[in-house]
Amino acid sequence: MVMGMWLIAEYRPVTFFSLRYGLATSSGAKTLFLPTPFAIRTALLDAAIRVYGLGSGSGAFEWIKKLTIAVRPPEKVVVTNLFAKILKPSRKESAEKAMDRTIAFREYVQLEGDIGLAFAGGEDRMTDLAALLAQINYFGKRGSFFQLLTVPQQAQKLPDGFHLLDGVYVRENQVKGWVPENYPLGVIQMMDDWGESLTFEKVNVFSDEKISMGKDRVRKGVILPYRLVRSSKGFSYYERV
Repeated sequence: MVMGMWLIAEYRPVTFFSLRYGLATSSGAKTLFLPTPFAIRTALLDAAIRVYGLGSGSGAFEWIKKLTIAVRPPEKVVVTNLFAKILKPSRKESAEKAMDRTIAFREYVQLEGDIGLAFAGGEDRMTDLAALLAQINYFGKRGSFFQLLTVPQQAQKLPDGFHLLDGVYVRENQVKGWVPENYPLGVIQMMDDWGESLTFEKVNVFSDEKISMGKDRVRKGVILPYRLVRSSKGFSYYERV
């Protein structure tokens, strides 16, 4: 467990949440239950650039990358399974229309209860971090809105009920990452995070540098404390263990 000062932020989900798996396709977009470390860090970096300007991006990237992130998941999760009509670029050379109509599988998550996010690893940046957290109103897919409830508070240790958003991953045929001492009951989800070799130029959308999957962007097996209670063809209902 990481020691030191923690900054705790409480958010309330106010819309459906959606953030598809990294391996999902546009036709079969299964969603994760919660924001990933990659989504949270990127949201913080986006807020820093919006508030302080693009020139602050490189410096903000360095300390955001070092943060340890933990989550207190909402009490209940309902995953809605549905098929939707979408438009896809036509692959026919002689097509009269640029887009074709088709159907795709989609999942959306209804989170019941507030979500807690905890950050450690940058005690000298707690004031900056708290200011950036107040500027974030969505995680993951645009439109997955969250409302910050109170001013983020500092704590000497990680409160009960929080779980590290960290886990094991494979890089160059080696297993790396954080391994919990005990494996609790829960659901394993593959969550993206910033890799060790990721740089600001690679996340900068105005740069020509590309993010390399497995090195700059790694997928970690994170255990979320949920159990399946009920399910049907239209939904899956989970409760926090």
